[in-house]
Amino acid sequence: MSYRQLSPLSDQIGRQKVDQVINVFYEQILDDTLLGPLFDDIAELEPHKKRIADFWWIAMGGKPPHHTVHFDMIGVHAPLGLQRRHFDRWLEVFKRTLEDNLPPRLAANWLQMAEGIASRLQQSLGIAE
Repeated sequence: MSYRQLSPLSDQIGRQKVDQVINVFYEQILDDTLLGPLFDDIAELEPHKKRIADFWWIAMGGKPPHHTVHFDMIGVHAPLGLQRRHFDRWLEVFKRTLEDNLPPRLAANWLQMAEGIASRLQQSLGIAE
């Protein structure tokens, strides 16, 4: 009898590449006229980017880091006054970043996760799709 071998997306992409994608993504959105201003109040961007990379790493099936990581997606995003256009732009920039930095299959798999998270977050924030 053969067993199916699971291969989490984290194993396929690797932590170093996840960190790289997040860094490139933030370079893009910080220059974006719609999304950039949302990050003006973040005093220290490097810890924020590491936290986001940790989030994606864990979501992909990677082992959590040695430090405790708490994620409150709704609590963090609720006060920002986000609209559908913010999510559309976020996904547009994220898709471009993934496609520019990963093989097509891995980019598509990560994008599928991002689309699902964006959809659930919009629902939780009461933003109509």
